[in-house]
Amino acid sequence: MIQAGAHMAEETRDADRAGIVGTCVCSAITGTVYLLALLFAIPNVTSFVENNSGINGTEDLAVATYRLAVPLRGALALTILLIINMYFSGMSAITTTSRIGFAMARDGVFPFSVYLRWIFKPTKTPIANVFFVFILDSLLLLLQLASTTAFTNMIAITALGFQISYFIPIFFRCTAARRTFVPREFNLGRFGLPIAIITSIWLFITSIIMFFPAEYPVTKDNMNYAVVIVGGIAVFATVYWIVSARHWFVGPKRTTKNPFQLLPVYITSTSDTKKTLPSPGAIHSSL
Repeated sequence: MIQAGAHMAEETRDADRAGIVGTCVCSAITGTVYLLALLFAIPNVTSFVENNSGINGTEDLAVATYRLAVPLRGALALTILLIINMYFSGMSAITTTSRIGFAMARDGVFPFSVYLRWIFKPTKTPIANVFFVFILDSLLLLLQLASTTAFTNMIAITALGFQISYFIPIFFRCTAARRTFVPREFNLGRFGLPIAIITSIWLFITSIIMFFPAEYPVTKDNMNYAVVIVGGIAVFATVYWIVSARHWFVGPKRTTKNPFQLLPVYITSTSDTKKTLPSPGAIHSSL
């Protein structure tokens, strides 16, 4: 919920404060209720996991939890609700990822950014990036047909990717940008720096732990390939920055105050005036 709310906040008005507080409060309430329900349904978590995982696992942990908490028909109904929830979770993931891709395309990071940042005028949404993310996700899903191990590691790296993406800006906020950071609408005041330091330490330690394999002895089947994936991405990003990006990338561009070339949509500025931007062909030729 926090991810979807954070990345879609740019499409709303004055969400700098309300979006952050609202998503955190809603996520805390729903998460607490869900975890308490799980703890009441599973009296002994350790034995439950041991009896329903590895060679003993004959069904999904969620389905096993439902069967433990309610009768068979109730478990079936909850499983159907879970499948429906997974569908909407997929839609939420595509929405979040497409907004990240749109922000990067708006900043000119991708080779074909002029097309990926295109906004569909009637709905005012980045339709091109939504379809791009959908196709890319569909191709990644086909990876499990070739190797379930590779697909599992690709899915498992999601949490680690969020950890690293949070750690980097927070770490530089309390180190290199400590004196140059400009407070915005949402500001923690004098508590901001201590919270940033504690958060950086926590994210660093937990991220290192996530690189460790879950089982010993380590084999090619149970190896945690997160270090390979993250290391490969880091090497590629470093080379891309040194060779090309450092010569032209100047940082994020805000569409509300400094309209970038988002085509062909009307962008409302702070004075509520509308500006018509050029067509894709005109901008492509000018580039």
